[in-house]
Amino acid sequence: MTITVIAITRNGVSLGERVAHALRARKHRVRLLIPARFRGKEGEPLDGPLARVLEREFRSSRGLVLIMALGIVVRLLAPLLRNKRVDPAVVVMDEGGKFAISTLSGHLGGANELARQLAADLGVIPVITTATDVQDLPAVDTMAREFSLVLEPFAAVRQVNAALVNGERVVLCSEVPLPVQHSPGLEVIPWDQLDDCRPAGWLVLITNRLMSLPHDQILFLRPKNLVAGIGCRRGVAPELIRGAITGALQMARRSPLSLRALATVDLRAQEPGLLTVAGEMDLPLLSFTREQIDLVFRENPGIFQHSHFVREKIGVGGVCEPVTMLAAPGARLILPKTRWPGVTVALAEESSGWWERDRGL
Repeated sequence: MTITVIAITRNGVSLGERVAHALRARKHRVRLLIPARFRGKEGEPLDGPLARVLEREFRSSRGLVLIMALGIVVRLLAPLLRNKRVDPAVVVMDEGGKFAISTLSGHLGGANELARQLAADLGVIPVITTATDVQDLPAVDTMAREFSLVLEPFAAVRQVNAALVNGERVVLCSEVPLPVQHSPGLEVIPWDQLDDCRPAGWLVLITNRLMSLPHDQILFLRPKNLVAGIGCRRGVAPELIRGAITGALQMARRSPLSLRALATVDLRAQEPGLLTVAGEMDLPLLSFTREQIDLVFRENPGIFQHSHFVREKIGVGGVCEPVTMLAAPGARLILPKTRWPGVTVALAEESSGWWERDRGL
């Protein structure tokens, strides 16, 4: 996680140096911002009024550790708040180093976990007030953060967590193997028992499949475990690429929320249409050399569709299928090469481990 630590007093700076050291030891990327007059060997100077610096860091960091009065933090951050999906984790510490208060984005942003880490490393008292944590219950947004899952519909998160807190039945069923166990209020059932499950309360499903079920209280947790391989002609319009990806997902009955990346050959890495669609979908566009693609063909004989026409044009027998394997080694092809006007698309799916790549960001 990218974390900014800000201290504004002499004692706070001393604590801030300890905080920064502890967080770096946990592999976080840390910036320490302190008043210029208190600078020692550590830290960068606060380059403006505190309100302006906080606004900038709030929008650019995944986490903030603010060593100052909680009231100051509340007043300065209040105008910046958007929603728990995008707001960073905020932990407030007193300059005496007694408490680490999870202040904002406790579950999805990771502030609760950050407060616990500071408590373990520095001997401070973590202050965590989210109801599920107080009752030692699972929270679906914490699960989503831990395993890189997208919540759908997001509005249901509060209702599911409230059901857990209030002792109502919540049933969870995962198509992918995740280390999720039974706990008070949360009943975990195998995927092959889903058809027979008719819970009276909430049903939480971890799957990338588009499904229609006879149940009116469903929260989907979408794993980010799909890669779309793209081959295209030069100059192809963004709407054709977008339509091909949408069509491929519909053919495979998979949710677009589960896409983690687009992939293509290096010859198309700067194709405006591809870059536009990747930006609109907020996905990385990964590119691979023809040498890498050719090696995948040789190591997997008979697996991928081969086109002599494509080989004559760019030097390899195909793009969309092999680049999915390069982007997600160990994934399986769930939709082979499909043709659309000016575009080819293939989809690959990972069964585990996708969340490991997101940790530490």
